[in-house]
Amino acid sequence: MLLFKVSLIGVLFASISFCSYQTHTLNLLISLEAVMLCLLLFSFSISTMFGMSSHLFLVLLTFAACEAALGLSLLVSMLRLRGNDLVTALSSLSFFAQNTTDKSCWEFIKSS
Repeated sequence: MLLFKVSLIGVLFASISFCSYQTHTLNLLISLEAVMLCLLLFSFSISTMFGMSSHLFLVLLTFAACEAALGLSLLVSMLRLRGNDLVTALSSLSFFAQNTTDKSCWEFIKSS
């Protein structure tokens, strides 16, 4: 029962940190990983309390690993294209339009 309460409090605090730290993409990814970790703990505590199988735990663990890999790859590509990880740079439609005229960007794409 204690594990259940700790996981719920963790989901609450991780969600608050996810909503409040919206300046850098890396901060958002770390907060999202904290939410996923607390949800994993929550699903594990539910499955042990009620004697259920841990299939949901394994599915959430798989999604968390895929989300982390995808988030880090997008962060690296954004840092290569823009040079910063600010969320405000992603919210504008000019994110891709500014990179189309840059010759170094096209040379980077052709070389890979």
